[in-house]
Amino acid sequence: MDSESRDADRDQACNECRRRKARCDKTLPECGPCKKNRRHCLYERHSRTPLTRKYLTQVEEQLRRAQLQAARSDARAQRAEARLRQLDGERTGPSDSSVINHEDETSPSDELPIPFEGPPSGPADFSWDEQTQDTGLPETNAPTNGSQGEDEGAVDGMASLTVDDNEVGYLGVASGAAMLRLLLPDAHASYKQIPVHPTTATATATATSELWLDTPLWDALDIGAVDLDAAINAYFGLYHNSYPLVEEHTFRAQYSQVIPRPSGRSWHALAFMIAAVGYFTAATGPTDTDRRLFMAAKSNMSIESLEMGNITLVQTLTLMSNYLQKRNKPNSGYNYLGLALHMAMGLGLHKEFHDWDISPLNMEIRRRVWWCIFVFNMGAAITFGRPLAWPNRNVEVSLPLNVSDRALTNLSRTLPKEADHVTTYSSVIMQSKFHVLTNDIYTRVISMPFPSATELVRLDDTLIGKWVSSVPAWYRQDAPVLPQFATGHAIMWWRLNNFRIIMYRPYVMRRVLQARSHNSNNSHDVPPAVQEAYHRCLREAEASITAIGDFWASTPPTRLSAWYALYFLFQASLIPCVCLRNEPNASLSASWRSQITQTLHTMQLISPVNPSAQECYNVIQRLCGPFLRPQPYEQPVGASPDSNIAGYPPQESTQESPQTQINNVYAMMWPNANPADVDVLMQDGMWTGFFSDLDGQAQQTIDGSGNASTTQFPWG
Repeated sequence: MDSESRDADRDQACNECRRRKARCDKTLPECGPCKKNRRHCLYERHSRTPLTRKYLTQVEEQLRRAQLQAARSDARAQRAEARLRQLDGERTGPSDSSVINHEDETSPSDELPIPFEGPPSGPADFSWDEQTQDTGLPETNAPTNGSQGEDEGAVDGMASLTVDDNEVGYLGVASGAAMLRLLLPDAHASYKQIPVHPTTATATATATSELWLDTPLWDALDIGAVDLDAAINAYFGLYHNSYPLVEEHTFRAQYSQVIPRPSGRSWHALAFMIAAVGYFTAATGPTDTDRRLFMAAKSNMSIESLEMGNITLVQTLTLMSNYLQKRNKPNSGYNYLGLALHMAMGLGLHKEFHDWDISPLNMEIRRRVWWCIFVFNMGAAITFGRPLAWPNRNVEVSLPLNVSDRALTNLSRTLPKEADHVTTYSSVIMQSKFHVLTNDIYTRVISMPFPSATELVRLDDTLIGKWVSSVPAWYRQDAPVLPQFATGHAIMWWRLNNFRIIMYRPYVMRRVLQARSHNSNNSHDVPPAVQEAYHRCLREAEASITAIGDFWASTPPTRLSAWYALYFLFQASLIPCVCLRNEPNASLSASWRSQITQTLHTMQLISPVNPSAQECYNVIQRLCGPFLRPQPYEQPVGASPDSNIAGYPPQESTQESPQTQINNVYAMMWPNANPADVDVLMQDGMWTGFFSDLDGQAQQTIDGSGNASTTQFPWG
């Protein structure tokens, strides 16, 4: 740099930095060094601004916000004029106050439409940004200009004074703002304008970086050595076909900088999460690269990120949740998922409006995000045996359309006709329909008293049967699907098997744990519904073990399919395991041994891709190893035909007590559940009461306080 350039550079610095001969970043209205050191920052030559990318980005962001605010003001003015014309028409219309006909009275919905709630005005959505420039302690940010300590940039916390839904989130009909919106369409301007601080705009602008994706940990995590393009391709080639959370073509255009990226660091976090999930799910062996990508994503997030709300952030939190669950941090993932759900409702993703000026593609994106979060929430609740945290009412959003990406683009102005074949969105559609119909069943299963076998069979035949009959021929379990959709298609049917196993397995436990008691083998004493529940559970377990084994033998392995295959396989294998341990000489014992042997074989095939498979293999061996080893045996003359089945001599059942087996099996069914979850399913000794005599006779149990209690259950 020559002397003239240095002089020009110094001329642009503030007085304080020039006096101290310090490096000034020339930020207006206050430079960084002065702000940090609490010095009085003053520029003498404001006419000369620094021609840096950072400053231009700041100016562009300020211009964008000004233009957006102008558009909103114009829209409010138009709505106010329309409302005035409407009121004038009502005043000049015919009326006769002397005649009151109560028969002609109508409800408010019969009158002119009342805008208690509606879509946001203009091209905006329900996104919000409540971040402030105050980051220090209260005493270091003393109120000025008579603000009396109030945060002038905060959105109305009472949801009563804000009329315009732009940048304040979705405010529904129950909010105070709904009534004010009806009375004073332009009341937002009369309340207060939310100032846009230059520092806030700078904080939300895209970070200046010479890197393709921004993270302060780029060098520390050696991100430069990661093939980000390949990881993102893997995400959209595999994971996306099961959970289409992110619109592929829009993201790729933003990633390639063909179109502008959303402002703020959330988009960079989303990009790294897409790469992390893509790298993890497509890997064919253990890897740690996805963890580094996850850390890079986290570096773009902070607690202040929760003071914002946009779809990009919802997508990021959802991916973080699902990734952490698959990386064996289920409770952390559960927390992230809760944040994603609440932010999604704050964005109004659960609502649709008939008069919304929104493109068909953007509407579909909102639907896809909402129902993907729904599927993840249902899956997490069932996996951990936890109560549903999903709103079961007041959700007014359609399912995504089953269309190809070429049929619906950013230029589309009408919705296309749905396809009659598997698409990227078929998986989330089918899973959503399934959970909508079966949520009531799950709520009953985790409640006490446990539902009777008669009730479960009826719910199965009506609700689950309704879903099965609604599945189109091209998505049936035996329907051929393209390789890129095979994993999502298989997971749906494994999920069905698993759900039925969860429904009926208490009746299997009750049957096998009473196998050694008197009259336990007399099927005539067992109600038909109880027998049906028992056999349905056995059938679903066998079907699941067979389907997963066949899938793994015929489909190229990936971490995604390995994770789901192992989870559903292990859950299903516990059924023949507990049966064989307690009834090793039963007529079905040969089938149980075959299922366990196939399970162990499949787990061995999965273990190179998912190391957790070896741990599951060891558990099954420890449970059933002694019952799987054939021994030379010659059947005595006159012995019962059932005494020697498939070359196995009569064996003694396990000597573990029923309560010990219940506790052990419970721990394996929900390995990540905490004690609070145990109370939900095993409260007050109800499980002990559940395993009472077959005739429904009351059984004395000991509750948590050591007192005797009597429990009775309607088994039929």
